[in-house]
Amino acid sequence: MIGKLKRKVVVPGDKIGVIEEYIPYNGTYEHNSEILSSLAGFLEEDLEKHTVSVKTMRRILLPKPGDVVYAVVVSTSEKSASVMIISINNKLLNNYFSGLIQIRSSSMDSMKSIRSALKPGDMVKCEVLGYNNDIYHLRMHRSEFGVVYALCTKCGGVLVRSGKELKCQICNNIENRKIANDYGIIRLG
Repeated sequence: MIGKLKRKVVVPGDKIGVIEEYIPYNGTYEHNSEILSSLAGFLEEDLEKHTVSVKTMRRILLPKPGDVVYAVVVSTSEKSASVMIISINNKLLNNYFSGLIQIRSSSMDSMKSIRSALKPGDMVKCEVLGYNNDIYHLRMHRSEFGVVYALCTKCGGVLVRSGKELKCQICNNIENRKIANDYGIIRLG
């Protein structure tokens, strides 16, 4: 029996429950072991699956595990990159979501750090792992994921693929990235 007992109205930030009691699903997130609403809408509880979600009257596109997203790299460190998610499953967003790519969740081939695989300003194609601590966690684990568009770090020119490297059309600078197999093709609808 799927029990959707409560149809109460919630707004962003409303406490719905705790993670010991429910699994957060669409329209919810976990913060400090509490499940909070990220949307204004109707609370739905599935007592059989122990999930809670928030359904809205108008459909809001949110990243969910398994979705393919395009994102722009904001900053990098040795083990992670902060990104702005701008597209979900080829649908361009009106706003953006914050994302994090970590080296442990990405196949970086021979690259030892995110900083050597990605640069601020790069556009990347990633898969959504999940949502935790107010941020979407992403990975680039297969050849279809990685950088799809990049600019030269020396002159700002567009980098084009040249084998396993990227080459600037203006200054001939050669750069390495974790390149997606469809580099140069961005599908935004």
